[in-house]
Amino acid sequence: MSRAAVLLAFAAVIAAAPVAASESRDAGERVLSLVNEARASARRCGWKRFDAAPPLARSAALDRTAQAHAADMAARGRMEHAGADGSTPGERATRAGYSWSRIGENVAAGQPTPELAVASWIDSPRHCANLMDPDYTQMGVGYAADPGGTAGFYWAQVFGTPAR
Repeated sequence: MSRAAVLLAFAAVIAAAPVAASESRDAGERVLSLVNEARASARRCGWKRFDAAPPLARSAALDRTAQAHAADMAARGRMEHAGADGSTPGERATRAGYSWSRIGENVAAGQPTPELAVASWIDSPRHCANLMDPDYTQMGVGYAADPGGTAGFYWAQVFGTPAR
């Protein structure tokens, strides 16, 4: 991707409707609480059964990774795992300063509350499997509002296991 294309993508992210830092922190704390509540009980994610998993810790670097991706999706009006620059969740986490051995990502669009976002991930077998994976120890959350867009809200949830 050319430097000009990267700068245009960055400008689009900045143009997305901003979410107040306190709102983002509160939403992230609520998502973490709901996820840890879900991980506390065994469950099925599609055909796969998961035992209860230990709670996740919040990671500031993964929060930055998730928030940047949520803003990127809102700016583009498109929910996907690839960033505007073609980046993967692992590349974005590394750019945010997270040294990882495992990384995963859930994204969602259209859910106006943390409760609805987490419920949609639990209802999806692949997203639920990420959420219940006992090998993940940390999580970051981001969301961005796009009031003029079709979806309205974009969520990114990044799971990680730090490198040893």
